[in-house]
Amino acid sequence: MVKEDWKTGLIVVLAVVVGILLAQSGILSSKAYAQSEGQAPGVICVLGYPVNGYAPIVLVDVPDQTLIVYEYSYGSDTIELTAARTYRFDRRLKEFNIEGPSVADVMKEVAR
Repeated sequence: MVKEDWKTGLIVVLAVVVGILLAQSGILSSKAYAQSEGQAPGVICVLGYPVNGYAPIVLVDVPDQTLIVYEYSYGSDTIELTAARTYRFDRRLKEFNIEGPSVADVMKEVAR
């Protein structure tokens, strides 16, 4: 991906994480399946929108709470590992790297 497309990749990753959190919370129906897990139970694969001949591929390992991001090049027919990290501890954050009022401030305003 080119440097300008990092936001798209981040949005894809965040969307996957939100989907996993919703699925684990029971909000989503347990009968809705997006894909078969085949030989890799608990692993979800999401192919991002191709931009400039590259497409992000995100693997989510639910049991290990890990995201792995690859970049596929249509031109050279290659795949490259671009990022890997656990989100296990990210899930425990209440607020991080945000602008505007905090959750506590909003709660105080709503209570008034």
